[in-house]
Amino acid sequence: MRMEHVPAGNGGPAQEALDGVAAALATVGNWMFSPATRRKIMASSGLELSLGDYTLLAQVSLHAPVRLSVLAELMEVDKSTLSPPAKRLESRGFIERRPDPADARAQLVSVTRAGKLAIGKLWKARAAAVAVLLADWEAADVEQLAASLGALSEAIKKGP
Repeated sequence: MRMEHVPAGNGGPAQEALDGVAAALATVGNWMFSPATRRKIMASSGLELSLGDYTLLAQVSLHAPVRLSVLAELMEVDKSTLSPPAKRLESRGFIERRPDPADARAQLVSVTRAGKLAIGKLWKARAAAVAVLLADWEAADVEQLAASLGALSEAIKKGP
Protein backbone atom coordinates (compact mmCIF):
# COMPACT_ATOMS: atom_id res chain seq x y z
CA MET A 1 0.00 0.00 0.00
CA ARG A 2 2.92 2.35 -0.72
CA MET A 3 2.31 5.53 -2.64
CA GLU A 4 4.91 6.84 -4.99
CA HIS A 5 6.55 9.90 -3.38
CA VAL A 6 4.66 13.02 -4.34
CA PRO A 7 6.63 16.23 -3.84
CA ALA A 8 4.69 19.01 -2.12
CA GLY A 9 3.02 21.45 -4.44
CA ASN A 10 2.83 19.21 -7.54
CA GLY A 11 -0.96 19.13 -7.48
CA GLY A 12 -3.03 16.24 -8.69
CA PRO A 13 -5.18 13.69 -6.88
CA ALA A 14 -2.33 12.16 -4.88
CA GLN A 15 -1.28 15.59 -3.60
CA GLU A 16 -4.88 16.42 -2.75
CA ALA A 17 -5.14 13.18 -0.78
CA LEU A 18 -1.90 13.94 1.10
CA ASP A 19 -3.14 17.45 1.86
CA GLY A 20 -6.39 15.95 3.15
CA VAL A 21 -4.52 13.49 5.37
CA ALA A 22 -2.33 16.26 6.79
CA ALA A 23 -5.35 18.46 7.50
CA ALA A 24 -7.28 15.60 9.09
CA LEU A 25 -4.33 14.65 11.29
CA ALA A 26 -4.05 18.25 12.46
CA THR A 27 -7.72 18.22 13.44
CA VAL A 28 -7.38 14.86 15.20
CA GLY A 29 -4.26 16.02 17.04
CA ASN A 30 -5.91 19.25 18.11
CA TRP A 31 -8.94 17.31 19.40
CA MET A 32 -6.89 14.61 21.13
CA PHE A 33 -4.64 17.03 22.99
CA SER A 34 -7.12 19.79 23.67
CA PRO A 35 -7.62 20.57 27.36
CA ALA A 36 -11.37 19.89 26.98
CA THR A 37 -10.78 16.38 25.61
CA ARG A 38 -8.14 15.60 28.22
CA ARG A 39 -10.52 16.79 30.95
CA LYS A 40 -13.26 14.50 29.59
CA ILE A 41 -10.86 11.56 29.52
CA MET A 42 -9.70 12.36 33.03
CA ALA A 43 -13.26 12.62 34.36
CA SER A 44 -14.27 9.38 32.63
CA SER A 45 -11.21 7.56 34.02
CA GLY A 46 -12.18 8.38 37.60
CA LEU A 47 -8.71 9.75 38.28
CA GLU A 48 -8.11 13.17 39.68
CA LEU A 49 -4.98 14.41 37.98
CA SER A 50 -4.12 17.84 36.68
CA LEU A 51 -3.58 18.08 32.93
CA GLY A 52 0.16 18.43 33.57
CA ASP A 53 0.22 15.31 35.74
CA TYR A 54 -1.80 13.41 33.13
CA THR A 55 0.58 14.47 30.37
CA LEU A 56 3.71 13.60 32.35
CA LEU A 57 2.36 10.20 33.42
CA ALA A 58 1.53 9.40 29.78
CA GLN A 59 5.01 10.46 28.64
CA VAL A 60 6.77 8.50 31.38
CA SER A 61 4.73 5.43 30.44
CA LEU A 62 5.83 5.76 26.81
CA HIS A 63 9.54 6.38 27.45
CA ALA A 64 10.38 4.77 30.83
CA PRO A 65 12.85 4.30 32.26
CA VAL A 66 13.85 7.85 31.40
CA ARG A 67 15.48 10.92 32.91
CA LEU A 68 13.23 13.93 33.42
CA SER A 69 15.73 15.98 31.45
CA VAL A 70 15.24 13.70 28.43
CA LEU A 71 11.46 13.98 28.77
CA ALA A 72 11.77 17.75 28.97
CA GLU A 73 13.64 17.74 25.66
CA LEU A 74 11.06 15.44 24.05
CA MET A 75 8.20 17.57 25.35
CA GLU A 76 10.05 20.79 24.50
CA VAL A 77 9.66 22.24 27.99
CA ASP A 78 12.08 23.35 30.66
CA LYS A 79 13.02 20.53 33.03
CA SER A 80 11.96 22.67 36.00
CA THR A 81 8.35 22.51 34.78
CA LEU A 82 8.37 18.71 35.15
CA SER A 83 9.58 18.62 38.75
CA PRO A 84 6.29 19.59 40.46
CA PRO A 85 4.11 17.09 38.53
CA ALA A 86 6.78 14.41 38.97
CA LYS A 87 6.71 14.98 42.74
CA ARG A 88 2.91 14.78 42.79
CA LEU A 89 2.88 11.58 40.73
CA GLU A 90 5.59 10.08 42.93
CA SER A 91 3.67 10.99 46.11
CA ARG A 92 0.58 9.23 44.70
CA GLY A 93 2.66 6.15 43.93
CA PHE A 94 2.26 6.42 40.14
CA ILE A 95 5.95 6.86 39.31
CA GLU A 96 9.21 6.02 41.02
CA ARG A 97 12.75 7.32 40.74
CA ARG A 98 15.83 5.14 40.75
CA PRO A 99 19.50 5.89 40.25
CA ASP A 100 20.62 5.79 36.63
CA PRO A 101 23.09 2.87 36.32
CA ALA A 102 24.98 4.89 33.69
CA ASP A 103 25.37 7.90 36.02
CA ALA A 104 24.72 7.53 39.75
CA ARG A 105 24.14 11.30 40.05
CA ALA A 106 21.13 11.10 37.75
CA GLN A 107 17.76 9.44 38.27
CA LEU A 108 15.50 7.47 35.98
CA VAL A 109 11.74 7.72 36.28
CA SER A 110 9.45 4.73 35.70
CA VAL A 111 5.77 3.95 36.07
CA THR A 112 4.84 1.84 39.09
CA ARG A 113 2.17 -0.87 39.18
CA ALA A 114 -0.32 1.73 40.45
CA GLY A 115 0.77 4.04 37.63
CA LYS A 116 0.21 1.29 35.06
CA LEU A 117 -3.29 0.75 36.44
CA ALA A 118 -3.93 4.50 36.17
CA ILE A 119 -2.61 4.55 32.59
CA GLY A 120 -4.90 1.62 31.79
CA LYS A 121 -7.88 3.61 33.07
CA LEU A 122 -6.81 6.65 31.05
CA TRP A 123 -6.38 4.66 27.83
CA LYS A 124 -9.75 2.95 28.37
CA ALA A 125 -11.36 6.38 28.83
CA ARG A 126 -9.53 7.65 25.74
CA ALA A 127 -10.86 4.71 23.70
CA ALA A 128 -14.37 5.45 24.98
CA ALA A 129 -14.04 9.09 23.88
CA VAL A 130 -13.00 7.95 20.40
CA ALA A 131 -15.83 5.39 20.34
CA VAL A 132 -18.34 8.21 20.78
CA LEU A 133 -16.98 9.89 17.65
CA LEU A 134 -17.15 6.66 15.65
CA ALA A 135 -20.50 5.43 16.99
CA ASP A 136 -22.24 5.83 13.60
CA TRP A 137 -19.46 4.19 11.60
CA GLU A 138 -19.65 0.70 10.14
CA ALA A 139 -17.40 -1.83 11.90
CA ALA A 140 -15.45 -2.45 8.67
CA ASP A 141 -14.72 1.28 8.34
CA VAL A 142 -13.45 1.45 11.93
CA GLU A 143 -11.25 -1.60 11.27
CA GLN A 144 -9.86 0.02 8.10
CA LEU A 145 -9.15 3.24 9.99
CA ALA A 146 -7.38 1.29 12.73
CA ALA A 147 -5.24 -0.54 10.16
CA SER A 148 -4.35 2.65 8.30
CA LEU A 149 -3.51 4.59 11.46
CA GLY A 150 -1.49 1.63 12.72
CA ALA A 151 0.55 1.67 9.51
CA LEU A 152 1.03 5.44 9.81
CA SER A 153 2.11 5.00 13.44
CA GLU A 154 4.72 2.44 12.39
CA ALA A 155 6.00 4.76 9.65
CA ILE A 156 6.33 7.56 12.20
CA LYS A 157 8.28 5.29 14.55
CA LYS A 158 10.66 4.33 11.74
CA GLY A 159 11.20 7.96 10.81
CA PRO A 160 11.65 9.53 7.38
